[in-house]
Amino acid sequence: MIWFWTSLLVAGLALVVITLVRVLAGGLDDGSARSAREILDVRYAAGELTTEEYEHRRRVLSQREEGS
Repeated sequence: MIWFWTSLLVAGLALVVITLVRVLAGGLDDGSARSAREILDVRYAAGELTTEEYEHRRRVLSQREEGS
């Protein structure tokens, strides 16, 4: 029976270590995931895209959303 508790303890410690590594590395999702459209809007607002590029990519995204 002691093997069960030892296995459980090792698994728990491994989970804690993995979680700590992910948190410290910034790997956990913080809920700030943005949609492709939001990213496109931000890039356009920042001047990274011309109006033509923005409109083309917006049309492509719209077509993908309609096709889904």
